[in-house]
Amino acid sequence: MEKIKQLTKQLTEKPVVVLAAFVVVALAMILISILALHLPVVAVCTIVILEALLAACLNRIPIWVHGLIVIAEIVAGIVFGKIVFMVLMAVVYVTAVTLLYLWSRRAN
Repeated sequence: MEKIKQLTKQLTEKPVVVLAAFVVVALAMILISILALHLPVVAVCTIVILEALLAACLNRIPIWVHGLIVIAEIVAGIVFGKIVFMVLMAVVYVTAVTLLYLWSRRAN
């Protein structure tokens, strides 16, 4: 527990590291979606931007609502036959929420 608090403190002191991690995760998910799933570049990048905007708009809601959003994304992936893609986008969403959480903790 002490190590988690120490790591959180280090990450809140250096939010640029967390931002860089988000960029790396987003680029990895984009490349996987384009190269492995053969999806159009514009569509993938648009969804990644929408995921980041959704996380920014819902920044101050309780954590369980974010869980419902991730579940809804996966269900949408099942309905539309793109479950792997939506799981990748759920990873982008969770990473964006984590970035915003750590970024806002630094501001407080």
